[in-house]
Amino acid sequence: MDARISKQRTALVLDQPFFGALALRLKVVEDPSCKTFWTDSVSIGYNPSYLSQLNDLQTRGVLAHEVLHVAGGHCWRQGDRDPDLWND
Repeated sequence: MDARISKQRTALVLDQPFFGALALRLKVVEDPSCKTFWTDSVSIGYNPSYLSQLNDLQTRGVLAHEVLHVAGGHCWRQGDRDPDLWND
C-alpha cells in the first residue's frame, strides 16, 4: 500500500472516525489500469499516477468518497448496470 494512502486513512480515522473505521475495513489495491480510484465493497483500488497528482487533503477526500459508495450500498445496487454509467 502506498504510504500516502496509509497516512490519509489514519487521518480519516482521527478526523472522521465513522468513515475512517469503514476505510480501514477495505483492502487497498494498486491498479494502474483504472483512471482514478474505485471500490467494489471489499477493496479500494487506485491508479498510482492519479494519486501522485493529489495533495494530502484531496487523497483523504477521495478515500472518503469511495467509502461513501460502500456505505450507501452502491456496490450492491448496481446490478447489471454499466459500471461507467453507474459511476456517473
